[in-house]
Amino acid sequence: MAQRMIWNQTAYFGAGSIEVIPDELARRGFAKALVVSDKVLVDSGVTSRVTDLLDAAGFAYEVFSDVLPNPPIANVQAGVAAFRASGADVLIAVGGGSPQDTCKAVGIIVANPEFADVRSLEGGAPTKNPSVPIIAVPTTAGTASETTINYVITDVERQRKFVCFDPHDIPVMAVVDSQMMSSAPRSLKVATGLDALTHAIEGYITLGAWELSDLFHLKAIQVIAASLRAAADGDADAADRMALA
Repeated sequence: MAQRMIWNQTAYFGAGSIEVIPDELARRGFAKALVVSDKVLVDSGVTSRVTDLLDAAGFAYEVFSDVLPNPPIANVQAGVAAFRASGADVLIAVGGGSPQDTCKAVGIIVANPEFADVRSLEGGAPTKNPSVPIIAVPTTAGTASETTINYVITDVERQRKFVCFDPHDIPVMAVVDSQMMSSAPRSLKVATGLDALTHAIEGYITLGAWELSDLFHLKAIQVIAASLRAAADGDADAADRMALA
């Protein structure tokens, strides 16, 4: 039976790795970015760690910071409108799972306008075009949305969440910088670390597991078990390991 692995075109790991973003934007020929984040990250200065680099490089951007936890359909619709109004040609997701998931949905709808009804993306939607290019910068070591084809949107009207999975939505580049996670509260580091552990265990015991996936999931379980407590207490090396896991 054929097994499929879908990867980012490029992934960077390690403290300070966000510094590659301006050069990568230039190398890829982009002209303007829409940075998708949330108000907490903007107000706390986390998002500005990325936008300061863009400012220093003279790279044009706008910020969409209206993302809510468990992003609702309305968030996605507002993000699509913001992207179209901005004239951007690339998305930069800065945040945990909610900004990452919102960014994926926005990128898919802009590239596939026939799926403007966000509910139509549920499950494996038959989109034809790759998403608007996404550079994903996670601020938690948890969901790993930056390296997957999955995202979750909340349907407030029907009081449910729905999962979307689409090979076209995977970010072209993931930048996993543990320093972007350092200011998170200890409780959030613990919660997202346990989320990562749960994903790793699920991946290992699922009926779809195979030799290559086992390598990643077993290693992730080992790293998280050895690193989560220290990372939550502020150890930089442990935080690096958690970001990698």
